[in-house]
Amino acid sequence: MMDCKFMKRTFWLGFFALFAMRSFCVAASDGLTIKWGRPIDLGTGGYARVHRLADGRFMAAYSAGGGVVARFATLKALRDWSEPVVVARDFTATNGSEAVRVHLANAEFAQLETGRIIYACNLRPKGWRHDIHPCAIAISTSDDAGRTWSPLKVLYRADVALPADGVPHGCYEPFVLPLKGNAAQIYFADESPYSAAKCAWQNISLIETADGGESWSAPRIASYTPERRDGMPVVMELGQWRYMAIESNPAKTRLHPQIVRIRIRDNWRTPVLAPSPDRFEPLANPPDWCKHHGSAPYIVATKNYILLSWHETPLPGDPSATSVARVAAVPKREIKDGRFTTMRGESTPPGMVFGRDRGLWNSLCPLDGDRFLLVTEQNGRITLYPGNVSIK
Repeated sequence: MMDCKFMKRTFWLGFFALFAMRSFCVAASDGLTIKWGRPIDLGTGGYARVHRLADGRFMAAYSAGGGVVARFATLKALRDWSEPVVVARDFTATNGSEAVRVHLANAEFAQLETGRIIYACNLRPKGWRHDIHPCAIAISTSDDAGRTWSPLKVLYRADVALPADGVPHGCYEPFVLPLKGNAAQIYFADESPYSAAKCAWQNISLIETADGGESWSAPRIASYTPERRDGMPVVMELGQWRYMAIESNPAKTRLHPQIVRIRIRDNWRTPVLAPSPDRFEPLANPPDWCKHHGSAPYIVATKNYILLSWHETPLPGDPSATSVARVAAVPKREIKDGRFTTMRGESTPPGMVFGRDRGLWNSLCPLDGDRFLLVTEQNGRITLYPGNVSIK
């Protein structure tokens, strides 16, 4: 009988080889390649995002040490980050008779044209005790370039009603989109409108501010796949379009990246439902999304390209245990009628090995030209991979 360890090793190597083959095939057609630099280790933490501030520095936001933090670096010294500044800490909530620890997750932020930074996070009660404290979306703000932060302000609370399946529904993964002046939008995934359902259906909702986060609009739905899940929104603007990367699972597919578009002037006045010509699959050569799982997409634009990241694992497999980070790109010149469906050159950083490492909750940050950072939670540590995309 063949040795079990040998069979297991062969299984994982085979899957990794399939990943590599898929990357080579799509990249070889026109020479679109992603080259990787040496990784940068920021230490223990999870779900990190990095953006450039108006003063030229880069700010990182992530969960660590029982709360959410911010750190800073310059383009010339991306390996030399400041010590973490605590933005907000986990806390204990009570309903008078019981108490629960509320964790802070899904840190994300943006700087407005006025200079204010809006830092958003997800409040999650331990053990999903929504009856004591519901899942919620909250923000903290800074008017001194991230040195000090305001107390947390809760903007939205999920419905605490117990759904038919007995599993509490919540709201998750805020994304902050800066607009003109003191305006901004926060997008998030919301299950609470479907508390009567037996399954955790989920839409993408948004709220808006025109005064730097002092007041906010009521939520409205941006996208929804009926009786399925739209999740983990990330939004960018390019030309006349607003593009939202989401994870979705239409028909019988597993969660995987989709793009939802809207003209900026339309501003989600009508939700983009599925199916719709304003929803599309971006990858030129996608895996079989019935046999692969692809979560947490993130979209950005560099000088000449649109980049998309996600974490992926073949099934069967636990996506939170076996996924690796993937990045694909498409030249901006290939946008046609506001759509791009030829993303290719899928690549995983060489320091991340499928079957050995976990690369989760990835994000992207443009640097200069067509250089970028892939920001990943690799085996419980925040790791930054410098990359550069080009066509030979």
